[in-house]
Amino acid sequence: MVALTWRWPLMWDAQVMHYANFLIRHGFVPYRDITDMNLPGSYVVEGAAMRIFGGGDLAWRLYDFSLLGVVTASMIVIALPYDWIAGLFAGVTFALIHASEGPQNGGQRDEAMTALLLLGYALLFLSIRHRKIWGMLGFGMALGLACSIKPTTAPLAAVLLGMAGWKLRKDGERAATYVWVGLLGLILGGAPAVLFLLHYHSLGAFLEITRTVTPYYATLQHETVGYLIQKLLPKAALTLPFALLVAVTNRTWKNWERSALLLGVASGALSYFAQRKGFLYHRYMFVAFLLLWMGIELLLAMRRTGWARAVGIAGLALSGLIFPLVYVARLRTIVAVNHYSTALEHDLTQLGGASLDRRVQCLDLVDGCFNALYHDGLVQATGSMGDLLYFPRTGAPVVASYRARFREELKRNSPAVIVVSNEWFNEVPSFDKLAAWPEFAAYLESDYRLVVERSFPDEFSDAYRIYVRKNMAAPRLDPGYGWQ
Repeated sequence: MVALTWRWPLMWDAQVMHYANFLIRHGFVPYRDITDMNLPGSYVVEGAAMRIFGGGDLAWRLYDFSLLGVVTASMIVIALPYDWIAGLFAGVTFALIHASEGPQNGGQRDEAMTALLLLGYALLFLSIRHRKIWGMLGFGMALGLACSIKPTTAPLAAVLLGMAGWKLRKDGERAATYVWVGLLGLILGGAPAVLFLLHYHSLGAFLEITRTVTPYYATLQHETVGYLIQKLLPKAALTLPFALLVAVTNRTWKNWERSALLLGVASGALSYFAQRKGFLYHRYMFVAFLLLWMGIELLLAMRRTGWARAVGIAGLALSGLIFPLVYVARLRTIVAVNHYSTALEHDLTQLGGASLDRRVQCLDLVDGCFNALYHDGLVQATGSMGDLLYFPRTGAPVVASYRARFREELKRNSPAVIVVSNEWFNEVPSFDKLAAWPEFAAYLESDYRLVVERSFPDEFSDAYRIYVRKNMAAPRLDPGYGWQ
């Protein structure tokens, strides 16, 4: 997997977060200047990763590999009392599933959150197994940081604390100290996100976005329950019936650790269905915990006799021998080249390169415009980090508010170049999206001229247009460059 993916480029959400951190380093204030609804924990974790590994494409692959390493190591620690092979099986399978989905999901926030959750589980189990109270502090810090990335993990943290306290009391131990240390860890884990907001004086702006933009986004692109169920289980989970069958003989419910893993499975499923988008990375938490639970149950069954042993062997043979080959075969077919960004970088260089600093503006979501600016080291004219709120078919108060804000920003600093992607959230990709905001379409028509339109039919039907101010001289751009 490493050999086949280490050259993958930054794509989709990763390039957006990179560029957001780039803007922060150049004086833009998160949530006040940068219109983004990701929680501050995302900035804390991904900003730290950029400082540790670097900001380039290869550095992000190293970060991705490190997350997968944390996932696998944590799974092995969790599985030690049963069979460490179960953790190795689950970690490697999760890595293959993740990689087989392509470079678009590399270093996703849900991947980081899942790694933190599994690390927290491992520290919690070590703390209770060996009566080491420091493990509760680490558990709390890991889950507190995970909660600052996505709050859907907060109820899980609370229930796990309760389960740990119950287990200690059942064993005749004093549970209060462990629970209080775990709570302290949760506070410390969430503190970097709070300090991030306070440092940039962004708390009010963040709360405003949480009150307006986040609820609006939650109403968009709702998939049917049937579609969500179809996307929930990866191929490797087709052996779930084997694990369910042997779990009865393994008496899973009598072991608090394996019950806690099932709680992680349920929490991951709840988070996935609550978001209702059906994005593959939204299921990462569910998939990771499910694979680990399945691995433990199947390995335990192999130690039994009769039909349970046969079911365990059959389940592991299918999951551990056949599906990895399927995923590796899929990996070998992925051509990870972002022609969109490469072509746009070339065009921006032709149009002025460094002279476009603070004089270029992207209207895009994740196709690659921000990646091009990031690679070229160009700061945008505004802090607008996506056009989600600009081109919906139906209006809403938050849409009108952010449209007006964007127009004011353009008046204060009219860009020389505007790049418009055909990406249209919750719609078929099309430049018809401009008609959904007639005022902006008229602004482009009156003040700018279209100099090139490029399409990349092999890359999710991506396309972009470049508009240049009418009073700006621009070289002729080759209309056929970049994708043949």
